[in-house]
Amino acid sequence: MKKLFKEHDLAVLIFGLLAVIILLSWVIPAGYFSGGTFVEGEPWQGIGLLHITYGIAAVINSYSMSIAFLILVGIFYGIASKTESYKALVTKLANLAKGHVISFACLISLIVAVATSMLNNTIVLFMFIPLLVSVLLRMGVSKMNAFASTFGSMLVGTLGATIGSEGLGNYVYYLAYSGMEVTITTEVVIRVGILLLTYVLFTFFNIVSMKKSLNNKKDEAKEDVFAVEEPKKRAKAWPMVLAFVVLFAFAILGFVAWEEGFGITALTDFYEDIMAWKIGDVAVLPALLGTNLVESQSIAPHLIFGDWYLFTYSIFLFLVIIVVMIASRKKLNETFENAWDGIKKFAKPIAFVTLAYFALILLDFVSFIPAVVNELGKMSSAFNPFVASLQALIVGLFNSQLDFVGYSLSGYLIGFTGVSANIINVVYITMFGLMQFITPISVALVFGLSYMDIPYKKWFQYIWKFFVGMLVCLLVIFTLLTYL
Repeated sequence: MKKLFKEHDLAVLIFGLLAVIILLSWVIPAGYFSGGTFVEGEPWQGIGLLHITYGIAAVINSYSMSIAFLILVGIFYGIASKTESYKALVTKLANLAKGHVISFACLISLIVAVATSMLNNTIVLFMFIPLLVSVLLRMGVSKMNAFASTFGSMLVGTLGATIGSEGLGNYVYYLAYSGMEVTITTEVVIRVGILLLTYVLFTFFNIVSMKKSLNNKKDEAKEDVFAVEEPKKRAKAWPMVLAFVVLFAFAILGFVAWEEGFGITALTDFYEDIMAWKIGDVAVLPALLGTNLVESQSIAPHLIFGDWYLFTYSIFLFLVIIVVMIASRKKLNETFENAWDGIKKFAKPIAFVTLAYFALILLDFVSFIPAVVNELGKMSSAFNPFVASLQALIVGLFNSQLDFVGYSLSGYLIGFTGVSANIINVVYITMFGLMQFITPISVALVFGLSYMDIPYKKWFQYIWKFFVGMLVCLLVIFTLLTYL
C-alpha cells in the first residue's frame, strides 16, 4: 500500500476522496436550502451502485465538451511540436529570456493569473500552458517551478477571481435568481486586492524556490512531455507565433465578460453588424454557419463575444489545427501518428480531470454539503467570518467548480443581506479558490500534476507554507471587513 501511494499518490487521493463522498452520503442526510431555511432529506439514502454506474455516463454527457477540447489541445501539440516553426518558437522564447529567467517566469505567472481571474472559462488556458512549460524547462527552470508559474498561477487567478474564473458567472446567476442583489462586479475592488496579494505571496515563495533550483544542473527539459530539439537554421517562428496570437486573442475576446464586467457594448454591436451583413436577401455569415443553429435561443447568445461556449472556441482551434497540418507538409500518415501521440500524452491528465468532474456528479445526485453548512452555521447566530470561512473551505474541498457552490447553496447564502451578503460572497469565492490549491479534485491541479508527472506529496510540501500564510491573510481581511 505504501508503494502504491508513493508511485500513484494523486490517483489514490482522488479515489479516496470519492470514497469519502460516498461514505458521508450515507452518514449525513442529504438536504437543501429553501429561502434560507434548511430542509433535511431522508436518512440512509446515500450514493448507491446505480448512482455510480449512471454517474459515469452523466459525467461524459455533462463534460463532454471539456473532454473533447482537451483532446483537441493534445492533437494540436502532437502535430505542432513536430513542426520546425514550433521548435523555433520554443527556442527563441527561451533564448530571449536568457539571463532573465526569474523575471520571465514571474511575467508568465502574472499573465496566467490575471487571465484566469478574468476569463469565464479557464480550461481554455490549457491551450497555452504546454508551450509555456516547454519554454520554462528549456530555460533551466525546475519542473516544480515551471508548474507553479503556469498551472499554479491558474490557481492564483481562481482564488483572486475578479470578473471571471471558472464558474463565477453562473455562481452569481444562481444567487441573483434566488433573490440576492449581486453581480460579478459586486465587491470586485476587494477581490482585485486579494488577487494582487495572492500573486505577491505566491511569487515570493516561487522566487525563493527558483533561486535554489536554478543552481541545480539537472536537465529537466528532457522530462518535458512535448520536448523539442533544435530547429533547422532557416526555420521561422512567425507562423506559430501567429497561430498562438490568434488563439489567445479569441480566448480574450470570447471569454471575458466585456459588457457585464466593463460596460463595453462595442463587441456585441460588432457581432450584430457582421451577422446582419447581407448579399441580396441572404445574411452571409449565418448562412455559412447554419442559419437555424445561429438563430436558435440555446446557441445564439453564446456566439457573442464575452459569452462564448468552449464549443465556439473549439471551432477556431480545429481550423488552426487544419492549417498547421497543411503548413507542416508532412505525409498524412505521419500527421495522424503525431496527432495520436498528442492524444496519448493527454490521456492520463484527461482521465484525472474526468474523475474530478465525477465527484461533482455524485454530489449532484446526493449532496450532504448543505447539511454540513447548516450545522456549522449554528455556531453563530449572526454572520461570522470565521464560521463562513470554515464552511467555504469544506465546500471547496469537495467541489471543483464554483458554479456548483452557487447552485447547491444559493438558498443558504440569500439568507444574508446588506454588507454581510457582500462579505460572505467574497469569503466563499476566495476560500473556494484557496482550497483548489490542495484538494485532489481541483481541475487545474490534477491536470497539471499528471501532465508534468509531479507527485501530489511534492506539491503539498511546496505549497503548504503559502496556503497557511494566505489563509491567515484572508482571515484578517474578512475580520476587518466585518468588524470595522
